Amino acid sequence: MTAETIPTPVAKSVALTDALARVALLSADQKRLIVRQALLVLEQHYVNLPLKVARYGINPVARLRLLLTRLERSEDISEWELHSELIEIFNSVRDLHTRYALPGVFEGDVAVLPFTVKAFADGERRRYLVAPEKEGAPPVLTGAFRPGAEIIRWNGVPMARAVQQLADRLPGANPAARHARAVEKMTTRALAFTGPPDEQQILIDFASPDGQAGTARTSWTVPTDLILLLQSLGDDTSLAIDQEAMLESRARTLLFAPHVLDQQAAGEPVRAAPDSLPVRPEVATAFEARVLGEFGYIRIREFLSADRSVETFVNEFIKLLGRLPPGGVVIDVRGNRGGNILMAELSLQALTARRIEPMPAQFLSTPLNLRICRNQRSMEPWLRSMEQAMETGAPFSAGIPFTPASRLARVPQSYFGPSVLVTDARCYSSGDVFAAGYQDHGIGDVLGVDDTTGAGGANVWEFPLLMQLASGDGDFPYRPLPEGVGLRVAIRRLLRVGPNAGVSVEDFGVRSETIHPVTRDDIMHGDRDLLAAAFALLREGRRREFEVTLDPVRVRGVNVDRADFITDGRPRASVDLDGDTAEVTVPGLAQARVVRVEGYAGGELVAARLFRDGRPVTLFG
Repeated sequence: MTAETIPTPVAKSVALTDALARVALLSADQKRLIVRQALLVLEQHYVNLPLKVARYGINPVARLRLLLTRLERSEDISEWELHSELIEIFNSVRDLHTRYALPGVFEGDVAVLPFTVKAFADGERRRYLVAPEKEGAPPVLTGAFRPGAEIIRWNGVPMARAVQQLADRLPGANPAARHARAVEKMTTRALAFTGPPDEQQILIDFASPDGQAGTARTSWTVPTDLILLLQSLGDDTSLAIDQEAMLESRARTLLFAPHVLDQQAAGEPVRAAPDSLPVRPEVATAFEARVLGEFGYIRIREFLSADRSVETFVNEFIKLLGRLPPGGVVIDVRGNRGGNILMAELSLQALTARRIEPMPAQFLSTPLNLRICRNQRSMEPWLRSMEQAMETGAPFSAGIPFTPASRLARVPQSYFGPSVLVTDARCYSSGDVFAAGYQDHGIGDVLGVDDTTGAGGANVWEFPLLMQLASGDGDFPYRPLPEGVGLRVAIRRLLRVGPNAGVSVEDFGVRSETIHPVTRDDIMHGDRDLLAAAFALLREGRRREFEVTLDPVRVRGVNVDRADFITDGRPRASVDLDGDTAEVTVPGLAQARVVRVEGYAGGELVAARLFRDGRPVTLFG
């Protein structure tokens, strides 16, 4: 049996115990203030509270009131006891948008181990491997405990049981999501959201890739420069994001793919791997794209741009699609931690000629939500229905979309071949929005490694944003939280459209149409079996081409049998296509500002080209 100590790959780090020693002492008044504000947020703003109480038989509001009663009786509740109780109460609602966060001194702290773990299915049994290191990154593990080693026991506990014990303590809307989060958190934990691990050191029993038994010892460390990677949600009211997952992902990038951050910091086009297409640095953490023979592949890890620009994100997606083969594209949103809802829905429009119907969002009908709608011009679309709901006792406001139809109309269809969407139980928030829209509009097949996505269907606000939106009205009951304590809440829930109209995304997610359980080869050889399954689905699809010029007016289509010309919103001409180039006369074309040419197959809209002032529209803007 071999025994080894695993080195840490991060030079600037501190031991976990040193990081935890920085917890701030709170006065009795501060402790009561935190609980009162948490109670206010859950009662008045948490849109999924009725669903969670009914579905899980919980009562987080009652638990907060009991905690407040204890504090008002001057019971001696320590800082860590208070924080642990609040984390547990908020985790009980199984909503990654609605969280309690430890004081600000822990805001950017992530405890890490120097490797990652991946799970795969072996019949009915789950097994756990040390994951390969990122291509292009310097090697970290060089001994018997290296990529491909199977973890047998974790601190003496069988690995499957150790993962399940952690999963039982985590939020997540379904068992697959909790298991997937637990696998990640075996080696990466954002302290602000999860609290510290129970142990400083880890003892691992493993079988090396060549089958030899061994033991390895490692310790939790906290990189000291990671706080530079944490981004506040700020004043963006259109976010649906798992911020904990975002921070932990940044930590893994720092440890295992530092070359990506170096390229990004230099302002250079970023390649996640040597064979990847270059990506703008502003969206380097969002996209990875490759050409894989006759097919294309795009990974979308988040719907965020460093410059907060919707146009930057959507146009990079459009440009990447344009560089991929026409035979088909795999859109991979596994592990997507969410982001801006508009970026998700506008990106969907680039994949289809059909008009995307944006998902409607609803507030919980409460007096404080009504006051916020009255106090903020951007919330006016919800105001009238909120006023009526308060009069009639309706539980929710009307559903109003975030993404205007006028902005969707400016996104050109950018890919005409078949596509497959790959999902998993860690796809969350705006990742759920994208997956739901993809399925609801029949864009292509949904191939999942789990039964459903992570099931996070809400818009999230931070507590400082609530205070900001209430500014100017001194009667609002919000008070600044002491020592940088954080509260986040799901403020508006999102509902599906089309054939699933009115169905909540929260807790239910997007169900996979085809399921591919992760295999050992997927972990060790770059998703080899998963991509083969996706390519098989793409080969069943239909490759299309749709070429249009306006001067002269000519149309050619492959697997497109009709083209209709619409000028400034008015139908003007239609022509049947037989595979050859057709010339068309379009009345009033010279005077038209916007021309949309729609291609049909068997009466179904399958392709579209957009022109403005006689020039083809190739970017959103």
